[in-house]
Amino acid sequence: MNSKNPSILYIFGFGRSKLINSEKVYPNDFFYGYFSVKDKYSDTNFIEFESGIKKNFFNKILSIISKILRKVTKLSFFFENICTYKNFKILINSDKVVLTNDRIGLSTLPFLILIKLIKKTETTVIVMGLLAKQTNTLKSHMLQRLFLIIFFKTITNFMFLSKGEFQQAEVSYVKYKHKFHFTPFCIDTKFWSNKEEKRNTSQIIFVGNDGRRDYELVVEIAEKLPQYDFIFITSNINKEQIKSSNVKLFKGHWNRQILSDQEMRDIYAKSVLSIIPIHNSYQPSGQSVALQSMSMGVPVAITHTDGFWDKELFSDSKNIFFVDKNIVSIWTNSIIKIMSNLKLHEKVSSEAIKTIEAHYTSELFSMKLFNILEI
Repeated sequence: MNSKNPSILYIFGFGRSKLINSEKVYPNDFFYGYFSVKDKYSDTNFIEFESGIKKNFFNKILSIISKILRKVTKLSFFFENICTYKNFKILINSDKVVLTNDRIGLSTLPFLILIKLIKKTETTVIVMGLLAKQTNTLKSHMLQRLFLIIFFKTITNFMFLSKGEFQQAEVSYVKYKHKFHFTPFCIDTKFWSNKEEKRNTSQIIFVGNDGRRDYELVVEIAEKLPQYDFIFITSNINKEQIKSSNVKLFKGHWNRQILSDQEMRDIYAKSVLSIIPIHNSYQPSGQSVALQSMSMGVPVAITHTDGFWDKELFSDSKNIFFVDKNIVSIWTNSIIKIMSNLKLHEKVSSEAIKTIEAHYTSELFSMKLFNILEI
């Protein structure tokens, strides 16, 4: 390893190369410190999950194995989306590897185990919901735990984006706690900055696509509150589900953007509340949307879950609005209370911006990443 200029490899989900090669202006949120690392160390590159995979016989075998393991462990194995000879050559020639979510980490595990037998490569996995996978039998639970132990033993560092999941990992897998780091998701506050002075005083926004969002509830909320205008940006709600005329639906997803990031920023800028109803889990669901909203001065109402990323830095009605249960009447009453109290709304908006600027900037994430990578 060249300690002065190590070879560093990022493995991203699909969509980054398309964004980098475009002429679009975009935030650096979902690049997890990549640009800061590349600025400092020129031999920094990336490959993408699911990119350029040929569907040959070997790939089909990997797909079958992945499917079996997903069924018996409930863990996100997708070997067929990353395990190619080309990617193996890139991995084995890298000194440090950053795997940007636990699905990518688990799917790359066979290569990482093999490489560990051959050479010393430092690996870091960014974790968001790894321990949220529920098993329904003792056998499945034991198999899941076995594979998680193999995973924890193989990888050098784990960056948990949720403090709740980080603390759960420390308790459940004590032997590997020295590898665990709590590093919350951070955002590009230079991009997510509101220069729009005039807001639509009745516009409420809902953004999200992960499996923990409560999509049925958010549709019900809009139906029960016809006095407000709702914008839904999601691929998991169809227009047939929406019965009320106060909803505008954009079928959006990070990898298949209908709206550009700049258009998203404009919608945030005109909104007065961001709602994030989510099912309870250790997954830090809603984190990026909440932080982007807050940075734009849009107060956030979110379900209070085990996976909320840092309960010590956020307090109800101070810099965020917590909703205890996903019951439509509780949510609608909370929204009416927030929307009718201008003084409270302004206070929470102001305090949220201060919290983001102090603790959740992409520069802070990069600093923590440098410390973990020891570079």
